[in-house]
Amino acid sequence: MTTYSDMVTLLLTFFIMLFAMSTVDQNRFTDVAKSLSNSLMNMSTGDSILDSSGKSIIAVDFVNPSDKNLPEQKEKYIESAEEMVIDAQRQIHNMEMDIAKDEIRQAVEAQGIGEKVEIVEEKDYILVRLESEVFFDSGSADIRPGGFLVLQQFAEILRNIDNEILVSGHTDNVPINTPLYKSNWELSTARATTVVRYFTETLGLDPVKFTATGNGEFRPIGDNNTAEGRQRNRRIEIMIMK
Repeated sequence: MTTYSDMVTLLLTFFIMLFAMSTVDQNRFTDVAKSLSNSLMNMSTGDSILDSSGKSIIAVDFVNPSDKNLPEQKEKYIESAEEMVIDAQRQIHNMEMDIAKDEIRQAVEAQGIGEKVEIVEEKDYILVRLESEVFFDSGSADIRPGGFLVLQQFAEILRNIDNEILVSGHTDNVPINTPLYKSNWELSTARATTVVRYFTETLGLDPVKFTATGNGEFRPIGDNNTAEGRQRNRRIEIMIMK
């Protein structure tokens, strides 16, 4: 993983350099293009970089200052460099998300709560689903001592992620009416807000990337007619957007 990361980083730096070449004067650009063309065409594969039509974009016609097509070829070259930079950035980002997912799984296992935590990966996000009893007593939005330890480990992982993070609270369908919480809407929202405030105010994470929401009992993942299903529905979800 370290070797692969080094390689991708070097590729990213290389293509940023190529993109920056678009701002230099024509003569210097042509000289560098000639050097790159000769180097790439002398590689052991004997291949050159091709555009979408299969024509080389680093070829004699491209680097010849007298070629009338030079501006068009240069533009194609810059576009290809931009696409390669974006692709390299995407690969690095995906690798960072994979590392974060593995670190979350390790933190959960270290706390011995693996059976109460579910990690779901979708195209656009990674979702960490935690049963609320890990963090809260029934009818309460005060974090339990054991919950602080879990959130502290999560915070160290989330600290290195710049992505948007959504924290949502969910309950079962058992009605609640207390002086603090008139319904499950208030309870679920208070729990999500408590987690976000602990992340940002106590542990120092950037509040800009956090959103707290409460969903009450209206997004169940289990059967509210059974005790097991209601337990699954009482949960906190931490969604890391990709």
